[in-house]
Amino acid sequence: MIKKVEISHKTVFFVLAIFILLWLAYLVRDIILLFGVGVLLMLALDPGVNKLESWRLPRVMAVLLNYLAFFGLIGLALFLLAGPLLQQSGLLVQQIVRLGEQVGVGDWLSEVVRDPLKNILPLSGNIFRVTQTIFNNIVQVFSVLIISFYLILDRKKLPNRLGNFFGQQRTKKIEQLVRKAEKEVGHWLWGQLLLMLVVAVLTYLALLALRLPYSLPLAFLAGLLEILPNIGPILAAIPAIVIGFTVNPVVGFLVGLAFFVIQQLESGLITPKVMQGVTGINPVITLLGLLIGFRLAGTVGAIFALPTILIVKVLVKEIILPRIKRIN
Repeated sequence: MIKKVEISHKTVFFVLAIFILLWLAYLVRDIILLFGVGVLLMLALDPGVNKLESWRLPRVMAVLLNYLAFFGLIGLALFLLAGPLLQQSGLLVQQIVRLGEQVGVGDWLSEVVRDPLKNILPLSGNIFRVTQTIFNNIVQVFSVLIISFYLILDRKKLPNRLGNFFGQQRTKKIEQLVRKAEKEVGHWLWGQLLLMLVVAVLTYLALLALRLPYSLPLAFLAGLLEILPNIGPILAAIPAIVIGFTVNPVVGFLVGLAFFVIQQLESGLITPKVMQGVTGINPVITLLGLLIGFRLAGTVGAIFALPTILIVKVLVKEIILPRIKRIN
């Protein structure tokens, strides 16, 4: 028996429309990425904005105060640390050049330090491309801030607008999902900032106690790389251990031990306390998310991989798993 399968014109047009939309999405993938990062910032900052708004502050003022607090803390830290950090970073660069001389690349490193543009630009293209890349990154950062600003301002109107398309019942479910995502991402953002600060302070005190040179920039690097789970602490420990071994083997071993102890404290005690509102994610999934995020969007993609995984986890827990249970 030969069965005849008929495909309607509507099905053909629907499939074509899907392919066209996917093709358009690929063409504007950079814009979609910026919008996605803006949505993540909106989810992270909106609970704080709602808290300030409950104190009878206008929503615009609450958003601006959140931005001011976020960037003000970063600016204050840089202002307080700028002098010693630059001084010790300069000494650290000189030490790296001396280490480079021991392995045969000292001349190249010296030239890089003396004239970085002359030596680095040939590796990455011409000066126009580098300038364009820097300008594009600045534009992208401001674009994300503007997108998240307007998304936060418009957040309270979301249920009414969704209600026009999905109806009141589905809109209520979507609003519950958004609120749970806000809670997860908000806890992650502020918890991550606190975690970075705690790790930086503990690392600085440990390196200072060991009298390791360049303790401040190394501790700053440790706090900064804490935003990359699992691999960040390892990357931060490598230069500190190398510097420690240049002093003597005992100091190098103690520096490695100090990083190991801080990492154990961070994973076993500090993180569970700081990240109380964020349930754990399998390290393999986290590492895979970091690699995919870095592949798709570089450093920004790696940083925002974990909050994206948190949102996916909320969707799986609240939508997919209940449906699977109903089927079974």
